[in-house]
Amino acid sequence: MSLLDKIRSSLPIPRRSFHHPEPAGVLLGFILLERAATADELTALMSTLPGATLSRGPAPEDPLEVALGDVHVVIASVPRPVAGHNAESNAANNTFWPEAVETVAHHHAHLVVTAMYAADAAQHEDASPALFQAFVRSSAALLRHPDAIGIDLDDQGIVYEKSFYLNAVDTAGDDLPWQIAWLTWAAWESPGVSCGSTRGLRVFGHEELEVRGSSAQPSAVRELLATVAGYVVASGAALHPGEFVEYTDDRRLLISAVGGSFVDGHALRIDLP
Repeated sequence: MSLLDKIRSSLPIPRRSFHHPEPAGVLLGFILLERAATADELTALMSTLPGATLSRGPAPEDPLEVALGDVHVVIASVPRPVAGHNAESNAANNTFWPEAVETVAHHHAHLVVTAMYAADAAQHEDASPALFQAFVRSSAALLRHPDAIGIDLDDQGIVYEKSFYLNAVDTAGDDLPWQIAWLTWAAWESPGVSCGSTRGLRVFGHEELEVRGSSAQPSAVRELLATVAGYVVASGAALHPGEFVEYTDDRRLLISAVGGSFVDGHALRIDLP
């Protein structure tokens, strides 16, 4: 980021110019594999999902189509790496997985997983969580392939490690595994100064959150981001510039809209001293 970009990202955006994004109508991910998966392997993995109805064209290379209630999931097998080294670039954004770039570089094939509502599906207010649920469960089933490495969420610019993703889904049980709805991370911006951001809230129609220039520990920044992110997704409450987050009984933190420091476009910055 250039000095001019840094200056721009620190300038507040007027409330009237700020708008939350529309919730995602389609979710897309790439399951990274050390070798190409066979049609029989994909069928076996997706058959483990309760209530799943599977169909496939006559050719082995035809995509596998899976109906999960009102959600339609399509899985295509690609016997080569993700184009343009995008997976490696996204892996570098996962600060919780130090070996991410090196590990992801070993993938030689991938699965394209697309989830969307069926054309005749009834739309509900909770459409995004329901779509996310189907996408996550399908992705977790495919990550159980013995040669799976992780999942690349290109729209969010992040790659999750296989074991992390599966543990989040298994731990959630019948609930939504919110911890993989976004990536909450924090690090030292400079000695004694913390920063952090979310990635993935836009799936649910909420702008990403960030903290910059805080004297708090990175763990405190991460906890704040995770708490606020969990609240807005679970409750549906939309945050806006000029509002406050209740941090302690006697302390509130101002929210402002700025040019995103860690994501493209706008972000909501929480003023954590």
